[in-house]
Amino acid sequence: MTITPPPVPTPPRAPDPVAAAPSWWRRNLVALIALALLIPATALAIGWQEWRQYFDFDARPVTPVAVDDGETAELAGASWGPVRGGEIADLAGLDVPADTRLIAVGVPVDVGADGLSCDTPRLVEQRTGREWLPVRSEIGLLSDSAEPERCTTDQTGSYELIVPFVIPDDVEGPFWVDVWPQSAGGSFLRFSFEP
Repeated sequence: MTITPPPVPTPPRAPDPVAAAPSWWRRNLVALIALALLIPATALAIGWQEWRQYFDFDARPVTPVAVDDGETAELAGASWGPVRGGEIADLAGLDVPADTRLIAVGVPVDVGADGLSCDTPRLVEQRTGREWLPVRSEIGLLSDSAEPERCTTDQTGSYELIVPFVIPDDVEGPFWVDVWPQSAGGSFLRFSFEP
């Protein structure tokens, strides 16, 4: 029988050096990169969506088609102009505020056999960009199918938009009369007008 030699103790190992814990930046590197990419992407996506809802889908007129005073224009398959009009002196029976003037504008339209839809024209002061909307019912004028304020798809052939505007006495002009046929996309007619 042989005797096994006694076990030789192994010398104690030196302890491993303590590894430094990774910094917060290193531990969260993937999340920080994702955040750096997602914040601008989210801002772009929201901005793009807002822009599309406001300007795209033909939602707003943004490109003027300039038409000189006394000229006609073709847009959206219709012939427009020339714009005529001026200040209305006889205000009997109308509810026009003091220190204002009543301006009436006529916009001839020839849509042919197809109807066309358009917004009511706007009066814009060229120097300042101030706008006025039509005020037919506000001043006591009744609606009249012979004097429409806007184009509808029911109307065909030639007719004239008759639009009254109340402006302050101190506004001199010159003006633009803006007309937007919806089928023109983002384009609209901008007639020069001097009452």
